[in-house]
Amino acid sequence: MLKRIIFTLLALCLCIPFTGCGGEKKVEAPKSDAKPAPVTKKAEAAPAPANGKVLVAYFSWGGTTRKVAQAIQQKTGGDLFEIKTEKPYPTDYHATIDIGKKEKEDNVRPKLAGPLPDMKQYDVILLGYPIWWYIEPMAVKTFVEAKDLSGKTILPFATSGGSGVEGSVSDLRKTLPNAKVKDGILLNSTGGLDGWLKDNGLGK
Repeated sequence: MLKRIIFTLLALCLCIPFTGCGGEKKVEAPKSDAKPAPVTKKAEAAPAPANGKVLVAYFSWGGTTRKVAQAIQQKTGGDLFEIKTEKPYPTDYHATIDIGKKEKEDNVRPKLAGPLPDMKQYDVILLGYPIWWYIEPMAVKTFVEAKDLSGKTILPFATSGGSGVEGSVSDLRKTLPNAKVKDGILLNSTGGLDGWLKDNGLGK
């Protein structure tokens, strides 16, 4: 009888769920309410120009073309080169336009100051200048004729007080028959710059 009682008690204990004293409750790992740390993007490098290595070369008398050239250089990542004459032009506007007119009439090629860049390393040349007597200043002609630009892509950009860029583009095409002189743009401000660069494979 005693054995039967002990057996019955053991059977009842086995039927009771295993939650006896001293049993530890299962502890779940706490869920964090903290948001994941934002991923900081590294500064993206300017995209490589679609048409090859870029040179931004410009001639500026009053500084307007220089500002536009600097903006273009920042957007394209190209090298920047200022075309300067060995003998600077006068600071007086009227004296300078008279000299510019005479240089054009006499088909002069003013001497340039300093060494010129090695043009062999560039595929695309953004060429900037003010419009003097409907075309580019003769100093620009000195620059483009100084090196062999055959096969290069030339993108003219100009500043002007009234004349368009078309006359200078036409003149550059005559001067550089073996280069790819594309349609130019008048940039008295940088308003249309992004679209023009993008159209020529240099914009984002």
